Parts: sequence; structure tokens; C-alpha cells
Amino acid sequence: MTGPSSPGVVRSSDRVPGTAPRAAGTLLAVVSPFVATLALWAVAAPRSELLSVGDGRGLRLADSGADGGSQLLTLIVLIGFATVCAVLALWHRHPRLRRPGGVPALALVPGLAAATAAMAATPLADVLAAPPEDAPYGQVVRQAPAAGELFYDRMIYGLSGPAWDWFPPGVGWLALGTMIAAFTVAALAYLSPSTDLDDF
Repeated sequence: MTGPSSPGVVRSSDRVPGTAPRAAGTLLAVVSPFVATLALWAVAAPRSELLSVGDGRGLRLADSGADGGSQLLTLIVLIGFATVCAVLALWHRHPRLRRPGGVPALALVPGLAAATAAMAATPLADVLAAPPEDAPYGQVVRQAPAAGELFYDRMIYGLSGPAWDWFPPGVGWLALGTMIAAFTVAALAYLSPSTDLDDF
């Protein structure tokens, strides 16, 4: 038999059970909407069309009805929806984050997930929706969708202030995701009972 544990020593049996499964569940709940978003965007986003001339080359059709702008807009809408879902998951699974001290986490974690998803969108689409390289001459080929940086040039009305290209790639997506998450948190705080938002 073992004696009582000494002060300051925490035995494995004294730890709160279910911490690891709860963390794994939270991670899954936050990441899953973005995974679904990327898969949906890769297969359903508007695509540019090329007329194959052989040897892996093609001529873009001007009236194909898709360009980078429509693909980017589709990704913005889908990532915005996924960001809201991520905030709802954190809000539901971690009530302590509803207090003022947890607001930065509620805004930044979904924002980081949104930026990561946006940066991975084009490489993933190249894998899931890659056009055939051996298309015969005269066949219409649909290209995989692609999305780059969200903002360009100067940050303030395109005239002054720092330029977006001064910052690391993905900062624009991080700003968008964090902003959507912050607005979602504000809406949830407004609609929730005041007792859930008391500070420590």
C-alpha cells in the first residue's frame, strides 16, 4: 500500500478525467468546418475553362464564366461560414471563454484557422480537382480553382499607410477571420444571459 501523496505532488489519479478527449473534441469541432469548406470549394467553385491544344497546353475561353474574382468570393463566403461555426463550437464547449478574458481566444483561434485554411485552399484544389494532363486536342478542360492573397496595395483607401505586402502571407485572411469571429462573439454576448458573461 502506498501512503498519502506529499504536498505539491499531483498523482495521475488526481487529475481531471476527460481533459485529453475534450481537447481533441474541441480541435475536431474547430477544424472540421474548415476541412469541409476546402473540400466543397475545391469541387464546387467556379472554374476557368481551357481549350486543349495538346502537350498539356490550352487556350483560355473568354466566355467560360469563371475568373479568379468569383473563386475568391466563393472562398470568402465559405470561410466566413466556417469561422462562425468554429466560434459557436468554442462558445458551446468552453463556457469560461465567454468571460471578457476569453474573448481574444474566441476571436484569434478561429481567425488563425481561417488564415490557415485560405493558405491551403489552392494546393488542396490542385490535388482534388487537378485537370487531366493528357487531354486530347480540342477538348474543353476545367482548371482547378485558385485563390491568392485577400488584400493588395495600401491598407488605407489604397493611398496611404502601410502596404499589405509588407506583412507575411495570410495576414489579410487572418484579419478577415478575426473580424468575423469578433462580430460573432459580440452577437452571442448580446443574445446570451448576462450571468454567463460575469467576470472572475
